[in-house]
Amino acid sequence: MSIAVSMISEFMFCPMKVYLRELLGISEPGNRFAIRLRDTYLDFRAAAESRARKIDEDIRMDELESILREDLEGIIRGLDETERDKTMDLMLFEVEATANRIIRAMSTLGLSGDMVAHVLFPPLIRDYPINDPSLEIHGRVTMELVDGSYYPLKIKTSKPPFRGVWPADSLELTAHAILVEREFETETMVSFIEYILPGERRPVLADYGRREYLFDILDDIRRIKDDGEVPEVQVKPSKCASCGLAETCSREGPFK
Repeated sequence: MSIAVSMISEFMFCPMKVYLRELLGISEPGNRFAIRLRDTYLDFRAAAESRARKIDEDIRMDELESILREDLEGIIRGLDETERDKTMDLMLFEVEATANRIIRAMSTLGLSGDMVAHVLFPPLIRDYPINDPSLEIHGRVTMELVDGSYYPLKIKTSKPPFRGVWPADSLELTAHAILVEREFETETMVSFIEYILPGERRPVLADYGRREYLFDILDDIRRIKDDGEVPEVQVKPSKCASCGLAETCSREGPFK
């Protein structure tokens, strides 16, 4: 049976998550705020692109920040007050950073609004569903289209590691790159992770070693999902404490 790419992160955190969900039907509650923050970020990016095409060349930084902030307020207007305030606090840095990038592109590079939008905000395809029956994997891929090439993009609301990216994220993006290659008959070697909170983008290279590691992990997942194999796990109290399934695992899991 086909494996959802999102299952890779579950397995990498703890294989028991896959076992509980696929064999016992027990799922961890989703982080709804993180999902809304990601959607807000992408909606704001679209609004900023549209705004960049319309602004005057002599606009001041504070004026642009105010306009972009109003755009953000319109995007999050439907949230409840607590979520709205929290989202605004987390997105203010992105508002300021976006205004700064637009102003610098116009003043330093002498670009028009249309060119600024083209350079800073490449065409974005959101949550494009791809299923590859031959590899038996499927996922929803967000990607940028630059000069005819596709670059998978993963939006993260958590903080990045000191350097590089987390292994689970790199494998998910490698899977997305492979799906894009199959769907569009192209080569996709580079993907990106966009970290909202520090406002930083980091690349992921879908090289041979990472692809081989991905297929090994997919085989491990299939042994749990399809064959009912009980995974071997090393119980780490600190890690279990951060898992939403810790109590259920101890009560319903195979090691109870």
